[in-house]
This record gives sequence, structure tokens and C-alpha cells, in this order.
Amino acid sequence: MEAVVSTQSTGKQIYQNICFFLLQRPVFDFEDVPMFYHMFCSSALHYKLDQNWLLETLCVGLRDEMDYKIISRRHVLPLCVSQLSCSHLDRNVAKSIRSLMLKIFSIKSLRVKKELADIGITESLTNCLGISTL
Repeated sequence: MEAVVSTQSTGKQIYQNICFFLLQRPVFDFEDVPMFYHMFCSSALHYKLDQNWLLETLCVGLRDEMDYKIISRRHVLPLCVSQLSCSHLDRNVAKSIRSLMLKIFSIKSLRVKKELADIGITESLTNCLGISTL
């Protein structure tokens, strides 16, 4: 929904990225995180805006195990955790990453909890966020 609103606001920074993405594909893949690598690893001057918009959109869209499965295919979680350890991380992006992580931990699924433990990310996220995972 946010992407649709952004296509009607040509003044928004995200407008060009979203229009390029939508015009490039004839069919939308609902089993993928669109533009994740392009925006999260952006080298554009406005990369902080790209990252923040993407993370906020993911946070809004992440609701259940199926959504987690989609973001895990794109390795969103490990990339976000690696960003948290960067010394030059923008404060707003860090806040968005923490919000996304909290959202992931709020998913009531043993499969998600097990996968988080299997990839060894639960303990590091708990320490970083100061929350209890179980």
C-alpha cells in the first residue's frame, strides 16, 4: 500500500525506485521481498532514506510465520544484525532494525523460534535489543 501511495507522490525520494521496480516486471511476486538488496545495500546519496523506508515497510508487513519465511529467503535477518554492529549506522535505521527484530520475536511460532536458535541469532539479538526471546 505504501508503494502505491509513493507512486502518486512524485516529490517523495522513494518514487523513482518504486516506479522503476513496478515498470520493470509484468507480474508481482508475493513470495519475495521486492528491492531488498537494491535498497538495503544502496550506494545512493539517500541510502539512509531507502534503508529506513524499506525496514519500516517490512515491519508493517511482517505478521506471521509465512511472512517470516519470505524475509528469511532473502537473508534479511543476518543482514540487519550485521548492520547493527556498524559504527556509522544511522540512528533512525538502527531504530527501524530494532523494531523489525522485535516484530520477528513477537511471532508466536515454534518453527520461527527454532530457526532463530539454529542460525545462532537469538542470543545476539537478545543482547543487542535487551529483550527476552522465550
